[in-house]
Amino acid sequence: MTNSPPVIKFDPKRILVVLFAVVAFLVGMSIWGQRIKYFGVADIRGYWHEFLIDLLMSAFYLDAESNIPTFINALLLFIPALLLAAISAWKSAVKDRYRFHWFALALVFFFLSIDEAAVLHERLIKPMRAIAGAEGVFYFAWVIPGLVAVALFGLAFLMFFLHLETRFKILFFLSLAVYIGGVIGGEMVSGYFAANLGQKNFTYAVIASLEESVEMFGASLIIYSLLEYLRHSLPEGLTIKL
Repeated sequence: MTNSPPVIKFDPKRILVVLFAVVAFLVGMSIWGQRIKYFGVADIRGYWHEFLIDLLMSAFYLDAESNIPTFINALLLFIPALLLAAISAWKSAVKDRYRFHWFALALVFFFLSIDEAAVLHERLIKPMRAIAGAEGVFYFAWVIPGLVAVALFGLAFLMFFLHLETRFKILFFLSLAVYIGGVIGGEMVSGYFAANLGQKNFTYAVIASLEESVEMFGASLIIYSLLEYLRHSLPEGLTIKL
């Protein structure tokens, strides 16, 4: 009988599959609910039936706030914050040159999680639209300071990125590209359709749902990339001792 503590092992690929499945489910529910909203459903009877239909139309809509997808999206950004904080603590223990970069990244994702839950960036739309007179792809005008923030982020972490092994350069770059593509690029696409078609139609609802899903897929890939980094870098692999 050994005295070694029990160990829980994580499989990053299985976690990624589960996260992708959750996001795909949310996309399906969001689009289905909006289809019911704009095209109706035959023979609605009973209070429970009406309740379920209303739940589909509002609680699962990816472009709405303070609902189930909002909570899950905030969680998908909070998990990287925790993983990055753990990596930062490990890097600090070994006096790694880039330990403060890992800590800064943890703070960035913690802020992104809070922003998603509190809808802070949406508050920039009206003042930025008034300043820039933004229309078309910049209809959701918060993307203008968002693009500036992405550029500054890239400059600040360029040397950190270059020091990574090639495998993780590719993983982190692709993960962030998908996430930022969904957050900024997807919002610009949604803004174009919102400016030209309005936001209260099924076409916009589908585009907005797909755009939000890209962001969530990107966050899932970031989680996977960080788990892979831990599994590859830690001496005993990715484990948690109880």
